[in-house]
Amino acid sequence: MRRLTLKQIKEKVQQNRVTIDNAVHQFRARSKEQGWNMKRTRPRDADEIKALNLLAKRMFDDLRRSGKVMYDKESRVLKIDKLTKC
Repeated sequence: MRRLTLKQIKEKVQQNRVTIDNAVHQFRARSKEQGWNMKRTRPRDADEIKALNLLAKRMFDDLRRSGKVMYDKESRVLKIDKLTKC
């Protein structure tokens, strides 16, 4: 089995990123021209829902720990660091 380091993987991704992005953009443009939309056509599985919920909770917890999202107890709202006006 071939072994790759993380650095080699990142280099391969960087090399192929432009061509892949262009292919995706062309596919989406053609799909819209032919009347396709980007909506989901099937309902999510229960396992898929659980996995997505878990990922969202973990991401939210990481943002709270890093201080990018804060909870204001007085007004009972979440404040996002990027969106607050100083």
